[in-house]
Amino acid sequence: MKPGAQIVLASAAGLYVPLIALFALTLVWTRAPGSGAGFLGGAAFALALVLHALVFGAAASRAAFPPTAARIVLVLAVIAVMAAGGLPEWRYAGQAIEAGVFAATATASALIVAALFGRAPTLRDAEW
Repeated sequence: MKPGAQIVLASAAGLYVPLIALFALTLVWTRAPGSGAGFLGGAAFALALVLHALVFGAAASRAAFPPTAARIVLVLAVIAVMAAGGLPEWRYAGQAIEAGVFAATATASALIVAALFGRAPTLRDAEW
């Protein structure tokens, strides 16, 4: 997007992206473990990432959440889910599983968005 071209859209996205992320974290924090809140919160957080990438571009999205950091968080999330799943007697196993599922869903979505939005277009304007 050209600077100043869509100032209303950029301002609205700048306001709503943090609110969507806060909603996603609140969803995970307030729901009971085992209710699927980790996946729902991760999907809501992915919505914030997609909105940011659509409005500000793929380069800004990659700068905000680099793919290397996303891969590291994804690995840590899978480890957290597996460790908490292996320790069902642990007091916070349910919360760790929900947090791991949240992080895995959000970071996998971030990697998918970075891969899809970062691709070069296959159809050029001159071919129309």
